[in-house]
Formats: sequence, structure tokens, C-alpha cells
Amino acid sequence: MSLASRAVYPTQPGPLRQTLDALLADAQTPPAADLVALVVPDTNRTHSGAAAADAYAYLKDADVDTVLMVSPSHTGDFGRLSICQADQYRTPLGDVPINDRLRHELCDEDDDIFVDDTGHYHTEGADVQLPFLQRVLGDSFSAVPIVMGEESPAFCRELGHAVGEILYGQRAVLVGSADVVGAEPGALDALRDAIETFNESELMHLLGGEKVQVEGMGALIVTLIAAKARGATAARVLSLDPPAAGAPGAIAIAFTRG
Repeated sequence: MSLASRAVYPTQPGPLRQTLDALLADAQTPPAADLVALVVPDTNRTHSGAAAADAYAYLKDADVDTVLMVSPSHTGDFGRLSICQADQYRTPLGDVPINDRLRHELCDEDDDIFVDDTGHYHTEGADVQLPFLQRVLGDSFSAVPIVMGEESPAFCRELGHAVGEILYGQRAVLVGSADVVGAEPGALDALRDAIETFNESELMHLLGGEKVQVEGMGALIVTLIAAKARGATAARVLSLDPPAAGAPGAIAIAFTRG
């Protein structure tokens, strides 16, 4: 594996800030759009940074005060959906407040969502996304980090519809994180088509088989379902790459409406 594919984001504030700002400065300029949700790479490896930056560029100047994040578990299945217990989520760039009201509304909305630290506080998921969000949104937002300890179709539908319901009318955006870890020839084209046509059933079929393997498939499905529930009319696939040199492939999507 090359040094470039093994490199991870810096953990010290200065170098991390410089790395993220350079990635965001090089990001593609997005079209003017009403952003509903993003899918971004889950990995902490910087080789996916350009794809993440292209997605986060949609949040520049956005009127957003809450970001709900959905990430896969990196500690194995635990049969539920968890939102961290802390009131602040600490990153090298400072603390991000947790939106306690939305956290408990989600728990009330779905019996499978619990306030629990299981699956949280790793080098991937929210720990990668929050620093990007801090550089784009500053310190004017709160977060609700969710880890999926199960990714069954039932759980995905439950969470997707719960998020769509809770975020109705909110100045909020949903961010799901995922990585492509395997794909048969032609399968990524089918995946792109399912995403861009909001074909929930086909998306579940592709991810539930062996044609495409996505770490964070639940987060991807949930984001599409919730985006559709919030009125998204377009899904723009910014990156969809197969794994290479032992590193996961990058996936980035912007869901917009209007």
C-alpha cells in the first residue's frame, strides 16, 4: 500500500486546520442549490479528502444550525442505534455542542434509538466529519451523531423516516458517512443509477448482495430515505470510486431540492 493511501488526517489543531482548508480551497464549486443531505467518505485516510471537500463545499454560506450525522459502527453489530451521551463532542479544533432536544426527540420517535456511547469516539465517522464541519460552518452549529449498530432494511427505514420527520422545517442537514470496500464490474454504475433515481429498493438490493460492498451501507440508505422524505429532488453523485491500493473507494453525494 502506498504512503499516500495510508496517510491519515493530522490530530494536532494547526496541521489539521491547514489540511482541511487546503482541501476545501481546491474543492469543486457546487451549483446553487438548497442542500438537504450529504454522503461523505467515512475513512480517516486523507486520500478521500478531495471527495469529502467537494461535498462539504455545498455547506459554504448555508443557513444551517444543526447537523445530524449517521455513521457505521466500527466495533461490530450491537443491535440498536446510538446517540452519544456527551453534551459536547470534542475534536482537535474544539468542542461541538450536541443538540439535546433533537437527540431526545429522535429517541421518542423510534424505540430502537438510545442515548448511549456504544460505537462512538473512533478515528472515523463523526471524528472525521466534525472538523470539516467546523471549518465550513464555524462554531455556529450543533450536532447529533448517530451510530448504526444494525443495518437491516427495517432499521434503515425506521431511522430514515424518523430523521425525515424530526428534521421537517429545521435549519438542518443530514450527513451520512460510508466507504466503498468492494465492487463487481459494472456494479458501481448500477449503484449510481439507483442513487440518482432515488430507487430505495434497488439500492437495498445492490448493497444487500455481493455486487457492491459498502461499509456504512446503512448510513447511505438512511440518508437517501431521509433526503427523499425532506423533499430532495436531485441526487448528484460527486465521487463513486472502487477501492484501490488497499484503501477504500470514495463515495460522495449531494441531495438537493428545488
